[in-house]
Amino acid sequence: FNLYNLSDESIKISFGFCVRDSNGQEVAKKYSLVPKIFGPKPPVNEGTGYGFPNYINRSILMNFLVEGALIVNVRMQMTEPPKAPTVAFIPKNPFFKIMSSLSMNEDSSDIVFIVGDDEARDTAKTKAETSPATFYAHSFILKRCASQLEELCGSGGKDSSVFINDVRPDIFRHMLHYIYGGELAGSYLKANAKEIIDAADKYGISSLKLEAEASLVNATTISVENMMDHLLYADSKNCAHLKEAVMDFIVENKFDILQKVSFKDAPGTMISDVLAAVARVEPKPINDKGSDEDQLSVMRIADLRERVHLKGLDVDGSRETLIAALKGKPMDWSMNV
Repeated sequence: FNLYNLSDESIKISFGFCVRDSNGQEVAKKYSLVPKIFGPKPPVNEGTGYGFPNYINRSILMNFLVEGALIVNVRMQMTEPPKAPTVAFIPKNPFFKIMSSLSMNEDSSDIVFIVGDDEARDTAKTKAETSPATFYAHSFILKRCASQLEELCGSGGKDSSVFINDVRPDIFRHMLHYIYGGELAGSYLKANAKEIIDAADKYGISSLKLEAEASLVNATTISVENMMDHLLYADSKNCAHLKEAVMDFIVENKFDILQKVSFKDAPGTMISDVLAAVARVEPKPINDKGSDEDQLSVMRIADLRERVHLKGLDVDGSRETLIAALKGKPMDWSMNV
């Protein structure tokens, strides 16, 4: 009898064999006196196992067959734990680190921004946040990640700086950091959500705008007193998620709002948004599944955006814009005026 190690690792064990008769009694047994090291899986044609070549005569074993079978117990005991495999160190893909290092790299840049205007900025902000600052960027990156910002630059290169006076330097710095693959801290997004939305909306950085919008919605408590301000802001910036949050509040507090809020300045598209919010909370008849078009009209903004994203389209825009994109129809922009 021989034992073989069929695993990929060496192992050190004590072992033995025991033959039992029909009554379960041991009739022949042998055990190794010292532990043996069994190497990894052996080649097919090589006998590299351990055992007892002259265990017992065959003629004797034949007397202990049980219904034509030989009962053999194999006992093994590990004497040393297997060594843990060496864990290889594999560095992460350096792409994002390389991209981040390009941000503000004056030597390789071909665009220069001068951002900020001391006299025009909020006096409550610190001087470091509002003083004009110089930023370096790369046109080929901006063209793919912030095309509207790249369009401001023309073809002047470093010889002609681009002046931006409607964004705080610290907001612009974080926006560039995001463009080059970085992430913004949640606390910074929460504290500067509207300013980030304004800048990202103006310069076409949709994903940053939506991230800041989500932070704004999560941090905002909508009330009867402020709901109209949030609604008008959401409409002006095409913040569909924020507008949806206001619509949900209106449906939940409709009686109180009817008595206290004037809607004379409400956006023209508000009625369709309210109806969508009402339809989401009203029970449907059991057999009324609705058409695909009906489902789109009441679908949550997050779900609409996900579907639009899967089609490879821009997820920024109003509810009407997102639905039109999913239907493959051109948007009637008069709806957003």
